[in-house]
Amino acid sequence: MRAGRLAGSPNHGNGFLTHGLPFLRDFRFDAPPPGWSSEFDHWAAEALDRGDVDALASFRQAPGARYAHPTTEHFAPLFVTLGASGAPAPVTTITGYWIGLAKRSFQVA
Repeated sequence: MRAGRLAGSPNHGNGFLTHGLPFLRDFRFDAPPPGWSSEFDHWAAEALDRGDVDALASFRQAPGARYAHPTTEHFAPLFVTLGASGAPAPVTTITGYWIGLAKRSFQVA
């Protein structure tokens, strides 16, 4: 994918940073995030800001990971985007929560 990006093809990755829908109890759009969602979001934000791919790869040990990502498939695309970018650290462009899930999104070069 990096070769395609270098040749001018865009590469997009998007999605919420937490996906624990089965563990939500309040489905209002402005619901406060459960602790596991905000804890995982905070941990991931710090790892992303540092460009710490090793920490991100060990996400199962992160606070709230059991609920934020009960299965791996919603977190794995993060690595495709980071690998295709070749950038040392992404820039966070969207933060906040929606029905308690972290909306954190980032941009890579």
